[in-house]
Amino acid sequence: MKERQQNFELLRIIAMFLIVISHVITHYIMADNLELSLVNEFLLTMLRSFIYICVNVYIIITGYFSVYAKQLKFRKLLNVILLPGFISAVLLIIMMAVGSIDFNIWRILGKLFATFRGEYWFISNYFALYLFIPLINKMIHSFSKKDIQQLIFLTFLVGSVWSFFLVNDEIVAFNSGFSLIFFIFLYIVGAYIRLYGAFYKDFTGRQYLNGYLMVGVLTGILQFILLQVDFLNYNGPFELVMSYAFFMFISTVTIKSQWINYIATYTLSVYLVHEQGQVRELIWNLPIVHQMINWSPFTFIPAIILVAALVFIGAWIVGWLLTNIFERLERRLYAWIDGKDWIKPEKLIKKVVK
Repeated sequence: MKERQQNFELLRIIAMFLIVISHVITHYIMADNLELSLVNEFLLTMLRSFIYICVNVYIIITGYFSVYAKQLKFRKLLNVILLPGFISAVLLIIMMAVGSIDFNIWRILGKLFATFRGEYWFISNYFALYLFIPLINKMIHSFSKKDIQQLIFLTFLVGSVWSFFLVNDEIVAFNSGFSLIFFIFLYIVGAYIRLYGAFYKDFTGRQYLNGYLMVGVLTGILQFILLQVDFLNYNGPFELVMSYAFFMFISTVTIKSQWINYIATYTLSVYLVHEQGQVRELIWNLPIVHQMINWSPFTFIPAIILVAALVFIGAWIVGWLLTNIFERLERRLYAWIDGKDWIKPEKLIKKVVK
């Protein structure tokens, strides 16, 4: 990997860590309706306002690096299909082996199709986005710079700003960011940045970072004051502005560390491990998690971040192990396929002609 890309590999790591923080909040604190002091409620709202860029920047990175792709890569497509199912199934088998879950072969087989069954909402949407990448790129390259600007601006108004005034977020909106249409929008944003740079004016890295911080503080204050309005969505206008600002800030950062590349290689596995259905339930029901977060009101926010860091590290290690096992099996499979002349497309064509 080229050194100029290491800043974006760092962004992948940061984004995944923010995703884990969001899951600490969603799957434990909000799920259990913890009673919080006014101070901690405010601090939690501020924290949430800064982390909702996590999914957005992941997809913007994809658009940034994939805008020149003209066709799908079969092996990457297969990887997106098989790796989530492999990790999910292996984790289920392990939990069955230790006796925490009753053995059921049909549940294991179902896990193998995790991408298609929607066990991981992000993976399913990402897979769907990947299928459309060549067509989206063809459209992008046929549009002028002004056309793409108008497309992004109108989509932002309709899918982000307008959603504030809708009584039903399923109407002309992005379903709070949990949708393929929203992913396509983010992809186009990343593609535009790669092709043309900044949307309006290119600022310094410090200015982009200050913009991210100021909008984050504003979002947190508004959410804390205006409880009836939901500012904290992936597709929220403030969160989108923050995602753009943070991405542009990272684009100005220079990093030289092969460790960044190595850690980032397995960040998606962090998501696949800790969001696997049975593992997720196990993690957030651990007494130690409850004790750490509830130990003291003064350590509430630091405890959330600490728990997220421990989950990230543990999931990364497990993900690293399972991904490497999967890749070894994958290489053997491809080696076997490559050795079969009758499977090669040119051989099939000759047989059909005969």
